[in-house]
Amino acid sequence: MNYFTNRAARTRGNVCLGTAMAVCALLAGCGGGGSASTGGVTPPTSPDQGTLTSVSDSYQYKIENVASSLVLGIAGQSQTAGANLAQEADTGSSDALWHFIPNGSLEYNVENLLTHQVMGISSASTAAGAQALQWADNGTADHNWAFYLLTDGNYLIKNLNSGFYLEDANSGLTATAAIDQGARATSGTGCTCQEWKLTSTNTSPYSNPIAVDVTYTAPDSAAIGIHDPSMVKAGSTYYLFSTHSKLYAKMSTDRTNFSEDGFALASIPAWTTPFTAGSNDLWAPDASEHNGQYWLYYAASGFGLNTSGIGLAISPSGAPGTYVDSGAPLITTNTASSFNAIDPASVVDASGNAWLSFGSWWSGIQIVRVDNTTGLPTSTNYTQLAYHPTNTGIEGSYIYQHGGYYYLFASINNCCQGTSSTYRIVVGRSSNVNGPYTDRGGLALTQGGGTILLSAHGTINGPGGQTVLKDTDGDLLVYHYYDGNNNGAPALGLNLLGWTADGWPTIQ
Repeated sequence: MNYFTNRAARTRGNVCLGTAMAVCALLAGCGGGGSASTGGVTPPTSPDQGTLTSVSDSYQYKIENVASSLVLGIAGQSQTAGANLAQEADTGSSDALWHFIPNGSLEYNVENLLTHQVMGISSASTAAGAQALQWADNGTADHNWAFYLLTDGNYLIKNLNSGFYLEDANSGLTATAAIDQGARATSGTGCTCQEWKLTSTNTSPYSNPIAVDVTYTAPDSAAIGIHDPSMVKAGSTYYLFSTHSKLYAKMSTDRTNFSEDGFALASIPAWTTPFTAGSNDLWAPDASEHNGQYWLYYAASGFGLNTSGIGLAISPSGAPGTYVDSGAPLITTNTASSFNAIDPASVVDASGNAWLSFGSWWSGIQIVRVDNTTGLPTSTNYTQLAYHPTNTGIEGSYIYQHGGYYYLFASINNCCQGTSSTYRIVVGRSSNVNGPYTDRGGLALTQGGGTILLSAHGTINGPGGQTVLKDTDGDLLVYHYYDGNNNGAPALGLNLLGWTADGWPTIQ
């Protein structure tokens, strides 16, 4: 069973999001009814309902209301979760820039490029007149939208939870008008307050990955590519490890050209066999340096269940083939467990104490103290760091120190489906390594928070499985994505991180 199948099997499917559009009477302020004429009544004319269509995730867009000629933005340019959507004059503010993230067949999350939150409806309401607002990408059904192209070239933007359409309430012509959801007229003339012009800036929402050349020589690794990459620098050499078999390993001296260099482990540890059902397929390596030794955590997991174990191998040099396994799992879970022992990642706090974060789906991401010398957990007291109550998936944690905070990077949604993958990377931060973590909008990561750091754009599909490497030229985000230029094959992504004035990471 290949990695796409394995990873998809252990996750859970999306909640069905579709609901039929309500058939209702014309709302006040949204157009007139049929007209009378001499010699009889003219039959009512149905407004243009539009054709369900795709929109591009390759560019940033402005969304202009046809009735008001104002652009869609965030009230007060607020970063706070729950801030209302508002219309405003087009002054070039980044809160008026939006990104359409594919989230299924002709379904999209609409990401604001100032706040990196997504468009939703207050309390996920299915009532006409409910306010549109921004919120963390936590998987609730009101965050899914569809676009209908009208004959005049404008668009209707339909909420797939309620069946209602995004609108400038009552055709308000000023910034004080509410942006809410309403029914489309079934007769007469459709309201232009529900029509939107989509204008591309012809600028990508995110910088593309740094160009790399990854050489494959092993027959199966060429087909599998890079998943869950972790990179460590030993002297002037970069060692790159990724999921599968004995953990694929590559090396580079320039961080651009990566040659095949075998496997991290000399053999498959015997203890992993029950966890992988004999597949000998190991996942999600995490390489880090500790006082002259190199630790490599990794996961062995069952298919479709949280039957999993986390292992640790240690090397004196970091080079592939020199890692010696501890000989037993450090953390295990089974079908009765409330969390999943996969995707381990090491972090050392400001006091020099080592920790291990891990976890996937189920009850989310956990952390535990480990011994500074052996890397083994010192207790079974796990602390939850992040969780999606909608159970839409959060995994692949990585904690990184910067500027007095600990930043928790994680992958959300569904991995490993090629160009259909809905993976994306989110981040929260805390002043303590073991939390609590909150996102830029003020939401706890244990309650579905997480500010989007990187999402699909153009040929870069499903970015995730991330780690961060501090290098001489800055902080480097290391991740995988599915390459739309190569039939959705998994590939290595590298981007330098910038930091905002208030201390949040951005893609460079």
